[in-house]
Amino acid sequence: MGSVISKWNNAMILWRDPELRQHIPVTVPLTKQHLHGMLQEFPFVYLKPDNSCQGKGLFRIDRMGPNRYLMRARDVQLELKYENFTRMCKDLRNARMRRPYIIQEGISSQTPGGAMMDIRVHLTRVDGKWEIAGLVGRVAQPRKIATNAYSGGKSVHVDELLTKEMGYSEEHAQQTIEKLKSISERAVQRISARYPSWSEYGLDIGIDKQGHLWIYEINIRPGTLVFKNLSAESCERVLELRKKAR
Repeated sequence: MGSVISKWNNAMILWRDPELRQHIPVTVPLTKQHLHGMLQEFPFVYLKPDNSCQGKGLFRIDRMGPNRYLMRARDVQLELKYENFTRMCKDLRNARMRRPYIIQEGISSQTPGGAMMDIRVHLTRVDGKWEIAGLVGRVAQPRKIATNAYSGGKSVHVDELLTKEMGYSEEHAQQTIEKLKSISERAVQRISARYPSWSEYGLDIGIDKQGHLWIYEINIRPGTLVFKNLSAESCERVLELRKKAR
């Protein structure tokens, strides 16, 4: 049946849903062959441990040109350029965590100023019904490859992120927020149908240049730091619903 901790397993569960499939980035297990193929198809990719959290062990590889690559890491100040794919794979093997990894299509979810951004949607199940405990925008620090609080990401109110940072109209922002809620609720319904004992999830969702929403991953033990950094009120609501979760 797979594990609820597995990013690969959860991506496959969501991909089987016809409505959610269009919101799932291409995701494959890490092999040298898969990495080469993904870098031929996409401008950049992310490499993630299949069963870690808080962005630990994360890498980003950009294709800079024919046989030219840039590799960066979340955990260390690593920024290496390569003109040899095999050499890059050797260094990656030595630097990454000793556990299975996945490769995920890179999504250009960023502000007009070039900062990476995404949105955390926190859901809890209360009396059998899934509720949105909170939404919060996350904006990465310059040159960082992750947006989460543990990587120095800034918490931003979602409506402010969409209107002030992204330039959306109020109407467009509200439509986007409703879509975020809708696909998030559908996603946790699919996951919880497989793993009914879990009553809390955190979804990380990006928005590309065309406004399309992409579910990066589902976190089974979502933290509250991102809400605490936003406001006491936002954090209190998450904590209140967490107590009621079942």
